[in-house]
Amino acid sequence: MRYFCVSIVCFLCTVLAGAQTATVKKNVILRANATTQSKRITTLMPPATLTLVDAKPKNGFFHVTTGTGQTGWAWAKNIDVQQSAGNHNFRATTGNQDLISSLRAARVTAVGKPLVEHGQTVCSAIGDATATQAKNLNKNKNRTDILSDAAYVPIDWVSLRDLPSNQANNLPGAPVVVEGFLVHRVKVENDGSGESTNCHLLGDNEVDWHIYLSNTAGRDDISKAVIIETTPRTRPLHKWRKDDLDNVVNKDVPVRISGWLMYDFEHVDVIGTQRASVWEVHPITKIEIKRNGQWVDLDQ
Repeated sequence: MRYFCVSIVCFLCTVLAGAQTATVKKNVILRANATTQSKRITTLMPPATLTLVDAKPKNGFFHVTTGTGQTGWAWAKNIDVQQSAGNHNFRATTGNQDLISSLRAARVTAVGKPLVEHGQTVCSAIGDATATQAKNLNKNKNRTDILSDAAYVPIDWVSLRDLPSNQANNLPGAPVVVEGFLVHRVKVENDGSGESTNCHLLGDNEVDWHIYLSNTAGRDDISKAVIIETTPRTRPLHKWRKDDLDNVVNKDVPVRISGWLMYDFEHVDVIGTQRASVWEVHPITKIEIKRNGQWVDLDQ
């Protein structure tokens, strides 16, 4: 009996020592089996922490246990697996640490600005949001400050898309510059019910432009694009014309975008359908287009 108990203790210690944890980076469905057709158990949202039952994926799914004790299968691409000391087969997708350090150091606290028309304030600096988290998000969306070119941290498109969700409170407010290609269309958000950041106003000069940035020219697939946005508070500070952007959409014409890094938690549920990530450049502060091998500032 004593030998049996010792064996059980040793077994449990081995299991716990070898256990790996993971963090949900994109909304992921916990399923009963390792197939997209199996029963849905629940939806897991960032930055939920999971424990891997098995470190080896099956059919693209990891067998996991949630913090509340639910066990099921989660799509591997939507979670970041943390590396344990005893297992070197998987590497945590936590982003380049030097890049993250640079972004954190470059952050500038956002000061939201009201939307003013003809000398009258038509929307406050936080829009018409009522929840604290939404107010803070809108304050970041509604900033208008512009830094010198040297202040922007260069980030490649893939690194922007794959920034870890566990940095959602640490990186927004960093000035970044990223290159890519515009795809799909430049969408003026003047339909539907509007957005809280702009007090649900719908005039062309009262809404954001949702722009889709890809790392591949002509890849007209918004599920694989990163969102970048101009806002009605920033556009009056620039000479941007929508036609200039429309002319390079789905074309092999590189663009370079400068602006403020933001994590838009309100759209986590459409990752993989309407966007590739909820990391955005929002608002944009500078747009450049490559012409004849030279970067041309659309403000010039």
